[in-house]
Amino acid sequence: MPRYRIVITSKDREAMLDLVRKHKVQVLDHGSRYSESTGYMVYAIAQTDEIQALKKAGYDVQQLDDVDETGKARQQEVGRGDRYKRPGAR
Repeated sequence: MPRYRIVITSKDREAMLDLVRKHKVQVLDHGSRYSESTGYMVYAIAQTDEIQALKKAGYDVQQLDDVDETGKARQQEVGRGDRYKRPGAR
């Protein structure tokens, strides 16, 4: 099942604490941000069913990207072999 990087927002501080305590959400960055206009905001990793459960619980969830697909794409950017090895050296 794909995992997504998401943004979760809520005006209720206790609800944000419940993300970890009650919903067992894998919150990134070990912290949250707060602004008067949007309330509290955290980044997290979640599967589709977890996203739906959070929405049903009243959280505002914005799905950003599929972390598995992004990871596979970035692995293609990694070079092969030892780029520091001098030609002919053992």
